[in-house]
Amino acid sequence: MLLTVLRFNFASPHGDPRTQSKLLSAALELAQWGESHGVASVSVDEHHATGHGWSCNPIMAAAMFLARTTTLIASVDCALGPLWNPVRLAEDIALVDNMSRGRLHTTVGLGYRAAEYDSLGVDFSRRGNLMDSLIERMLSVWSGTDSDARVCTGTWTRPHPPLYVGGGARVTARRAARFRLPLSLADHLPDIAAYYRELCSDIGITPFILMPGPINRGMIYLHEDPERAWADLGEHILWEAVTYGEWSTDQRSLMHLPGVQTLDEIKASGRYRFLTPEQLIAEVRKSDHYGPLVMHPLVGGMPVDEAWKSVQLLTDVVLPALG
Repeated sequence: MLLTVLRFNFASPHGDPRTQSKLLSAALELAQWGESHGVASVSVDEHHATGHGWSCNPIMAAAMFLARTTTLIASVDCALGPLWNPVRLAEDIALVDNMSRGRLHTTVGLGYRAAEYDSLGVDFSRRGNLMDSLIERMLSVWSGTDSDARVCTGTWTRPHPPLYVGGGARVTARRAARFRLPLSLADHLPDIAAYYRELCSDIGITPFILMPGPINRGMIYLHEDPERAWADLGEHILWEAVTYGEWSTDQRSLMHLPGVQTLDEIKASGRYRFLTPEQLIAEVRKSDHYGPLVMHPLVGGMPVDEAWKSVQLLTDVVLPALG
């Protein structure tokens, strides 16, 4: 069965509050529509000090989607762990876990922007140690063994809400294995996955890995005329790709395009793609293991009506054709 995901970050070039309100409302309505037509999940992330209204509280954002739906999974990809108070994060996740009956899946990662740490008064150089402390404290709060933090009334999901350790380095694999947690890789990194499996075998636990496939499908937008879509709507994708790419000189994830400046570069990368419904159907049918189909309908402040057209082509044409 094809896993379909709607990604939302609520960002737009100027971060205008009125634009923010429209994007937030549209995202909730798109998620409700998607759920009723076969979409399985929404994905949200966390960034600070952007000036563009980028999602700064992914647990709250996920809760908004989960409160408006009944079966949809909300995936936090990811929460910047060292920027959170561990007791507060454990409490917030527990609250949403209980409200949604286990539909919140949270990945915690280190992040890579020193500006975000500076904005919240956290020492960027200590992020690894802070992450270890965060995970240890959260697990103790959820288990009820933390005598100094008996503030959590328990969780719907036992022994605790779904929690993943995210990243792309060997230290990430070691951290996940040490805390007996699943590993969520930011890219197709089979060597890191194999290392994590070895560590799990050594301590006698079953490995659980989330890893993108070898083919990067990118973010998909459906349109009846892809060339016209690039011409008319490409500016929204260009803005996000350039902004995101400027945050790091390394390719930190499937979507990072460091140094990108033009639409031609973006198109050539395959990270963002306009396809017709027929092209997408053919692509999925030709693949034995397609992986998740990720759509980012409101990218860069995309006009709401265009976002709806894209999602409805998915739900009304593509998903019925694929059964």
